[in-house]
Amino acid sequence: MNEAILFVDDEKAILRALNRAFLGSSYEILTAESGEAALEILRRKKIDLIVTDVNMQGMDGFELLTRVKEKYPSTIRLVLSGHVDKSMLLKIQQNCLAKHYLFKPWQNKDLLRTIEQVLEVEKILKNRNLLEMINKIEFLPSPQNVFNKFNSLIEQDAGMKEIAKTIESDPSITAKVLQVANSAHLGVKTGSVIQAINYLGLTDVKNIVLSACLHQETKGEKNARYQRDIAMLWLHAVTTNTILNVFYQKIHHKKMPESSSMAGLLHDVGKVVLLNNFWDEYMRAVEKNMGNRDLFHYYEQIEFTDVSHGEIGGHLLDWWELPYSIVESALFHHCPLDEKVIDKEMVALVHIADIYSWKSIHKAESAQVDPQVLGFLGINKDDPDRFLDEAGIRHPS
Repeated sequence: MNEAILFVDDEKAILRALNRAFLGSSYEILTAESGEAALEILRRKKIDLIVTDVNMQGMDGFELLTRVKEKYPSTIRLVLSGHVDKSMLLKIQQNCLAKHYLFKPWQNKDLLRTIEQVLEVEKILKNRNLLEMINKIEFLPSPQNVFNKFNSLIEQDAGMKEIAKTIESDPSITAKVLQVANSAHLGVKTGSVIQAINYLGLTDVKNIVLSACLHQETKGEKNARYQRDIAMLWLHAVTTNTILNVFYQKIHHKKMPESSSMAGLLHDVGKVVLLNNFWDEYMRAVEKNMGNRDLFHYYEQIEFTDVSHGEIGGHLLDWWELPYSIVESALFHHCPLDEKVIDKEMVALVHIADIYSWKSIHKAESAQVDPQVLGFLGINKDDPDRFLDEAGIRHPS
């Protein structure tokens, strides 16, 4: 069955242009001139993907996306808009209302390609084998843990002191939040959770808490190798995120956008989830690699299920409704130039930061960056080392 796409805009000329752009495509195209009309279509018909303007008469795009998220969560949500207030885009982003933002005027081929890429990734994330694997997973953040309490406080617009107190209720997560805060902001050192929240922002702290919850040891598993591997994967995640932020700043001479600034921290969450949920398979894989001193390949290439850690991580981050660039970074960080990737630059940077993190931790010289990825970013093979030397983080603690 062809995917059904609903375009929403209060300008008839825009809707006519969109209809023309998709003539001859395999998609079923529907249009609505208002948020109310869009909701009526959604009530009557299953829509795979909705693309809406933000500034509309009557119900605006924010309200429409909010209602679609609540009533039709399986419908993919995108924004196609002109001049949108930055605070409104941030509000849409913070509420996880849209996977991706497209701006008017658009190029038809770019619009078609973006929608095709989003739908192709959706097929990967809903693959039957992947869903069967997800259904077997038991260790995920539960309603009782810090992550869910943290989210609840944000929704209630709680004060910083109350939010910080919730984090501080778990010493392990407190330590991890402070570790990331001190590593991600060069030259800034703090032992205060409230200061860390102020430095990083609530969105980034939310992602840190999520990752920290996943990196906690599962009860009953006190195997020394398991403890070492969980600790090493956390160090790798923090180091990758620090390096990612440095690379972005060195290339673009500005800080990373908030929506992507924790992509390095979360790129390997699928590996941690698999390790925590498939203990027997993990231990058998460990036994096979006991003599392997190449720790890069030990941690990066050890796979012990039919579904890869990238697929698991991508699915879970998408399920938790994190920004799309972070989902892509988890899913494609080993193949950043895959044609299905929209934000190839961000995923390519995560790919390089991932490799240089292991180089920094273990001097893993066997890990090499694909020259095509360097070329895509417009840098040469010596630039990453120079960036790290200039930042003074060649040997993270």
